[in-house]
Formats: sequence, structure tokens, C-alpha cells
Amino acid sequence: MPIVLNEEIVFNNKLVVEKATIQEDENTSYTRLRIKRQDASAVLLFNTFTNKIILTRQFRYPVADQTNEYLLELLAGKIDEGEEPLEAAIREAEEETGYTIKKENIRFLLSCFASPGYSSERFHIYYATVTPADQQSKGGGLASENERIELAEFDLNEFKLMVKDGRIQDAKTILAGLYAFAV
Repeated sequence: MPIVLNEEIVFNNKLVVEKATIQEDENTSYTRLRIKRQDASAVLLFNTFTNKIILTRQFRYPVADQTNEYLLELLAGKIDEGEEPLEAAIREAEEETGYTIKKENIRFLLSCFASPGYSSERFHIYYATVTPADQQSKGGGLASENERIELAEFDLNEFKLMVKDGRIQDAKTILAGLYAFAV
């Protein structure tokens, strides 16, 4: 197993980039960079009354030069310090979609690293059911975080097809769809 000899912060402005020297064996050492990120919770939301999956649609600057469309994604957000992943999932659902998820209507699907080649971020992915009575507001995200989130609803079969045919391009949404429905 390689040994991390030292680590230093090379950038710290909302994202933290660390540089490490790693020793593979007594003759080989090299450097690697890591983006240190908070873990996040994500929820695949299903309205049992309308039989529709509820996704978010939003502008994503990091991929704006690769697509001219807003991305469709399951709702997601960072886990605050001291917060449990389930609590973050429920909080993010209210902020982004306006739906209040009851604890008995949410189930854990899986945890996974978003992109372990460069980032420490781990997603905790859930599946939750709601009804129109659970929607307390229009959602849209937090203005203080410059979120401008639109809701997009898709029939369950249409969502499955979108996962299969590539119209969904967000990895966590694809993974949740495959895991929840064995598309």
C-alpha cells in the first residue's frame, strides 16, 4: 500500500486543493492533487400521486462549455458540519423542490465516491416518495447560494428511457435510476 509522505494545501477558496507526495516503494515517489470536498446527499424523488419522478434543472458552469442545455439532476446538496446524511437529504429536498419528505418515506440506496481520481466527495443517495400535499413551497434553492433551480417532472417510464438513451447526463442521477429501478 502506498504511503502518503506529506500533504500541503495549494489552493483554498471555497474548494480546497491539496498536494501530496506519495511513496509507492523505496525507489518510487510521485505527487497527486486532491480536491477536498464535503460529502453530499442526493434524493431521487417520486410523486406517488402523479406517478412522476421529480428532477431539478439548472445551469452548471463546470460543464457549460460541453453542453448548451441545463442539466437534469436528482436533488442534491452538501452535508453541513455536524449534520447526518439523511438530515441533509431532507433539508435539501425542501430547499430545492419545496417538498417535505417524511422519514418513513425515504430509504437509503447507496453511497459512492463522485470521482475518486481527484475528489474526496462522497454521495449518499436516497429514494423518497411524496404526494402533492407534501409540497410546502415552489422550491428553487437558496438565493444566498445563487441557486436558480427549476423542477422537471417525468413519467416513471419516460425517466427510465431518459436514463437508458442518454438524455440524463448527470452520473448520480443515472446511478440512482439504475439502482432504484434496475433500468
